[in-house]
Amino acid sequence: MIRPKYEFCDPSEYQGSPDDMDGPLPPNLPVIPTYVQHRQHGRVQKYVLEMAQHPVRARMCGFGEKDRRPLDPPPVVRLRVRDDDGDFMLNEDVDIWKFVVSATLWAPSSDHDRSIVINPNTLPGPVPMYQSSSSVISLSEPVKVRNLVGTTVSNAYLLKDENDDLNIFFIFHDLSVRTEGQFRIKFQFAVIPSEDDPRAFVESVTWSSIFEVYSAKTFPGMTDSTELSKAFATQGIKITIRKSSRGRSYHGRFDDNPDDDGDNEDDDDDNDAGPASPPTPGSGLR
Repeated sequence: MIRPKYEFCDPSEYQGSPDDMDGPLPPNLPVIPTYVQHRQHGRVQKYVLEMAQHPVRARMCGFGEKDRRPLDPPPVVRLRVRDDDGDFMLNEDVDIWKFVVSATLWAPSSDHDRSIVINPNTLPGPVPMYQSSSSVISLSEPVKVRNLVGTTVSNAYLLKDENDDLNIFFIFHDLSVRTEGQFRIKFQFAVIPSEDDPRAFVESVTWSSIFEVYSAKTFPGMTDSTELSKAFATQGIKITIRKSSRGRSYHGRFDDNPDDDGDNEDDDDDNDAGPASPPTPGSGLR
């Protein structure tokens, strides 16, 4: 029997790994029941989560912890808030400081969670046919690690988009995938509990389009930066911006980044500087 290239696990079995820098997964929250209501300034609020920018492709980052290859372009989620009359509220009237969105990795069919994978380097190899009776076989437990690595939870940011419209965004500039294949990302919005309302629920859900993760040898290179990403960079968000499909890249505020992955060449993993620093929550226009 041929063993599959990657073995994925039930996320409920994962408690974190010493070999995994990103720690445990975001909590699995229940979907909000219909009787629960949120109020701000005396008005009931209902939340609508939608994709503002879909990832298209990425180069797999493998099972080391130094080499991060972010999704391209970075996924961005937009939140719209309705009042009890069904009208969309002005974004500047919404208190965003308790808003968070979490990301998990799924199969293209959206029916299998692909967030956790077994590190293939920890799987036992084949046992020799003629094993000496005096030999001792060491059987260690395979190591489960996160397949979607990086910052999987984003705070809310009040920023202008490429059309100069003010919106509530959640930016995932630091997501990488260890394994090659096709995937989707599930984004779930929640409000951080408070003393007055200690319950937490999934208030709204949206999905990315299907994207492809390539091996180092088949990766076609990074795409040109989108106008939305450029708009965020001009507002101080530290997000990688590429000047052209073959040119050098820079982060927000024009920081230089020599490792742009603009071609099919296999970069030196030991020289990878790792992900960009995460943006400061609540930055941008307030």
